[in-house]
Amino acid sequence: MRGSFEVNVSRRRGTKYRFTIRRNITIVRGDSGTGKTTLYEMIADHTRLGEQSGVTVQCECPCVALTDSDWKSQLSAFENSIVFIDEGLRDLLSHDFAKAIEGSSNYYVIITRADLPALPYSVNEIYRIKTSGKFHSLVPLYVDRGGYRYSLYKALPKRDFDVLLTEDSRSGHQFFERRLRESGIDCEAAGSNANVLNWLDEHAEEDIFVIADGAAFGAYADRVFKIQGLRRDSLVVCLPESFEWLLLKAGIVKSNAVEEALGNPGQVIESSEHVSWERFFTDLVKKETAGTPFAYKKSELAEAYSVEKNAAKVMALIACRNVR
Repeated sequence: MRGSFEVNVSRRRGTKYRFTIRRNITIVRGDSGTGKTTLYEMIADHTRLGEQSGVTVQCECPCVALTDSDWKSQLSAFENSIVFIDEGLRDLLSHDFAKAIEGSSNYYVIITRADLPALPYSVNEIYRIKTSGKFHSLVPLYVDRGGYRYSLYKALPKRDFDVLLTEDSRSGHQFFERRLRESGIDCEAAGSNANVLNWLDEHAEEDIFVIADGAAFGAYADRVFKIQGLRRDSLVVCLPESFEWLLLKAGIVKSNAVEEALGNPGQVIESSEHVSWERFFTDLVKKETAGTPFAYKKSELAEAYSVEKNAAKVMALIACRNVR
């Protein structure tokens, strides 16, 4: 399944929800009493009873709720649907559940206060419910403050930085290490999204610019932003879709396929083929550069990307004081 879908859920003379689902994994968070459970229960009632439930669901594709304890059997019956899942699902944090989603033709709306590290979901697809009378909508929990910088606070750090931290030690880290070699800024690699948290804890006294793949960083966003809240003057969190997306966005690799994907990713990315946008853009840059000096590998970055005119285009997208 691909594309974005507007969903309208209402109960006669009662609660109404209206929101748009843009990717295959959407997370709805919030405290008790904010309307999360009500939304799920309305979808569940409609799944079981249809029109007799008194709930109306309007969407271009089926909207269903995972309601059975034997969730694997129920899930196998859903195709090209938006599947709503409540945090009460026992196996929600399991790798079995994550494996079932990968390769699925469905989109998923997961209502939970927990982080789900087994799933690669976007920082841009984590929402809270906003209520105005009987009307409810979804609003992003985290906001891009400009330049792909995310923060719980409007004010961004004003200091320069000593360290640029990447999430892994492969192509992205190689690019920034080469670019910053003569700058006096250290370029470090955390090793994984999960290790970003540990690295920040171990380097509390340094001024740090973190750059990670926003398309797969959702499970770690809340904890990293809480650390940032304690270190507002010394920590920036930069979350573009992915490093590969930066290379394409910078215009280093050009083709009709790249232009189409950057213009409207949701209309191009098929959920059954790519569980995250990060994986899609990785495959796209590999495909579009095969057999050229820009041939892309995760393990070793081609020197062509580090040529001054190309590297400068990438750095311009994330420019921040002495990180340039």
